[in-house]
Amino acid sequence: MKLAAADLKSLAVFLAVAEHRGFAGAQTALHMSQSAISFHIRAIEERVGFTVCQRGRQGFELTERGAIAYERAKALLADVDDFDSEMSELRSTVYGTLRLGVVDNTIMNEELQLQDVIGEFLRKNHKVRINVMVGSPDYLIGEIANGDIQAGILPETTQMEGLQHRQIYTEMHSVYCGARHPLFGQPDSALNAGEISRYPFVVRPYANLQELQAFPGAQVGAHASNMEAQALLILSGHFIGNLPTHYAAHWVARGELRPLMADSIRIPSPFCIVTRAGRRPSLMVRNFIQELVSQLWQHAHGNEGDDASAVD
Repeated sequence: MKLAAADLKSLAVFLAVAEHRGFAGAQTALHMSQSAISFHIRAIEERVGFTVCQRGRQGFELTERGAIAYERAKALLADVDDFDSEMSELRSTVYGTLRLGVVDNTIMNEELQLQDVIGEFLRKNHKVRINVMVGSPDYLIGEIANGDIQAGILPETTQMEGLQHRQIYTEMHSVYCGARHPLFGQPDSALNAGEISRYPFVVRPYANLQELQAFPGAQVGAHASNMEAQALLILSGHFIGNLPTHYAAHWVARGELRPLMADSIRIPSPFCIVTRAGRRPSLMVRNFIQELVSQLWQHAHGNEGDDASAVD
């Protein structure tokens, strides 16, 4: 099957339909009519020779072969974007789609100010489009490894072969309990690691239990897939857990969370920019990393000059 430009367009529509679980969501995302979307889906099915999805009153669902076609189409269109980026670099211009991955609640981090990084990057690289994916570190690592995401900003995890990790800043965490927890009203003088360890913790699996290192003998009472879920369980009053200080500040100010032993227990969480190893990142990705490093430098050092190290 030789692909034409029209086939790539139809594949892009197919991806949108699959990712939005039906035509309605794809209509909004693509600004296309239902009849136009139906045309592209029929065109794909005629080209591949089988039904890619079931649609009707019972809802939308990819067929078994359609699910395989979806994964292949996603990889193909990612490669097309990468080709555009590499060809634009040969023309000494920056063009293409930057596919960026971040963990949840990154926007709350005033030290990172990712919205400013993205804004300045797009101002300087006005021909670039950007897609942002929010997910757990484990999910983002997998997406970077298979090429669906070009760069990710995420907490330092066990380094995976084939990926390059570059530490960019450190986020500080503290251990918190909610207002309904027995320790909330205890004076600071009554708190110690042993006393805190008597109560169950909620942890994020990808953190590899680093949050319990200061509490020998502490027990895990619950797992949370992301930061929001962890905060929810802490606020319930049944669990203790660590959260970024910038993220917890909202509930601390309202008297709904309390940091425990905040003067003596601070948990550093290094963050990295992660890309695929083995080949030099595209000019587009290098420009984004340079903007990120520059913004972090300026935040840390004020206006002391443009001394942020260049990205090779």
